[in-house]
Amino acid sequence: MNARFAKFSPMGIFISSCIVSALLLGASIAQDLVLYTGRKATAADRIWLLDVDSEDSAFTWLSVVATYSAAWLLLRAGNQAAARGSAFRWHWYFLAALFLLVSFDEFAGIHEKISAALASRIDNTGLLYFAWAAPFGVISLVGLAAFIPFVRSFPPRLAILLLLSAAAYLGGAVGFEMIGGSVAEVQGIESIRYRVLTNAEEGLEIAGVLIFIYVLLSHLRRTHGVP
Repeated sequence: MNARFAKFSPMGIFISSCIVSALLLGASIAQDLVLYTGRKATAADRIWLLDVDSEDSAFTWLSVVATYSAAWLLLRAGNQAAARGSAFRWHWYFLAALFLLVSFDEFAGIHEKISAALASRIDNTGLLYFAWAAPFGVISLVGLAAFIPFVRSFPPRLAILLLLSAAAYLGGAVGFEMIGGSVAEVQGIESIRYRVLTNAEEGLEIAGVLIFIYVLLSHLRRTHGVP
């Protein structure tokens, strides 16, 4: 088992993933600059494969693979924790299930269906225009507080990176989503301001996931005795 984990470098995987993500995000930004600078663009003008806000884009499928990989690594860490009799084994399993759900949501758009259902019941204006974001943010903060003992079980460096990954992901998925919703309500989703916010949101989300995967890989190497 140690030999298997010795074959990969968490930092190497992290850097490679960041390069691929940056290239795809850069392609989306470049397309938006071409489409929305100097003329009125429509959805028909866009190449959906390059659009980070599309469920059919290459960036979305990168996010699917990344979040599914995180779920798989969390499951391995959970099994490892269970074998040691760790009190945190259920934390690992819960996170594995959560990331599996997030991976499915990336292409199924479950949060958008939830948002539509909530919007019919509340006054979804301003920062609440995308109605799912605020409740998700509150639930996430409560969950993060409950996981503080779990985070503190990591070495200081990895614990800080865990918090950084959560801040990046929630900053994008909740913070920029809410700001983007307030812009979309007034200017529409085809405005340059909304497109800038969407690219920033997706960039923060994938950054959070990739940092989290780096932490998981580092943790698995450390617990298998690989320096």
